[in-house]
Amino acid sequence: MEFLQKHRGKILNYLQIIAGCFITGFAVNCILIPNKLSTSGVTGISQMMEQFTGLNYSYIYYFFSITILILAFFTLKREEFMKIIFVSFLYPTVLVLTRMFHFVFVQGEMFLVCIYFSLFYGFGSGLVLRAGVTFGGTDTIARILNRKVFKGIALSKIMLILDGSILISLGFVFNKDVALYALVNHVICIYIMDYMLFGFRQKLYKASIIPHDKEDSEEISRYILGLGRGVTLYNAVGAYTKSDKILLSSIVSPRQSAMIRSYLAEHYPNAFMEVSPIVTVYGVGERFVRIQGED
Repeated sequence: MEFLQKHRGKILNYLQIIAGCFITGFAVNCILIPNKLSTSGVTGISQMMEQFTGLNYSYIYYFFSITILILAFFTLKREEFMKIIFVSFLYPTVLVLTRMFHFVFVQGEMFLVCIYFSLFYGFGSGLVLRAGVTFGGTDTIARILNRKVFKGIALSKIMLILDGSILISLGFVFNKDVALYALVNHVICIYIMDYMLFGFRQKLYKASIIPHDKEDSEEISRYILGLGRGVTLYNAVGAYTKSDKILLSSIVSPRQSAMIRSYLAEHYPNAFMEVSPIVTVYGVGERFVRIQGED
């Protein structure tokens, strides 16, 4: 009993990850696959490979997942690697298991199928992301490419290029309708995951960060810039300690805010982070409103 109380947070975290993996696995094998649809990410790549090899896509996913995990081991930091190792084994296993059920949740009108799939997949993925881990898919590939190959390109742009390339490829391997529905799935899932991470509120947030040590501000700034966001640095003074500090300010999306929080928790656990909702941001940037376009 004492063990359960001591590790209650970790146990709930793992249960949340397991639940998220099973929900996403259900969405893929009981909604997406029976309706001959596809989606972006490693799932889409695996489905395309199934067309050429005849192998079950879930086994191909397993192969890609382990391959990405090995690459991550040699290229990413230990903290980043540990974030994906559990899900890299769990999720492909769940795909193999749920594929055996041969259960069809919904079939028929394709747009309705997309809605059902996106709801389940987005909700399951949101649970996993809220637990502070990732699926070790295209987001990890993008991080590896950003770290070792395309160092001058923002991480968000690499992810966009990867997912965009997969969606376009689906049109050639299957047909344009499958690619279009995959795009619809992708967009809806992103919104649902955003809401899972930060609730049904504003789409932009102001993240204010004060590192414990001034020297850490450079690395934190580099990480935020890698997400495709700008950062403003201010000189500040701690009222209690009377020590000089650096205040970092950035306007980010809900998902990016959660990513920054996870990054700080891993690398700079003593940092202070405040997140405030933003109604509108006027200027040039992702989800910003151009000043010229407003009265």
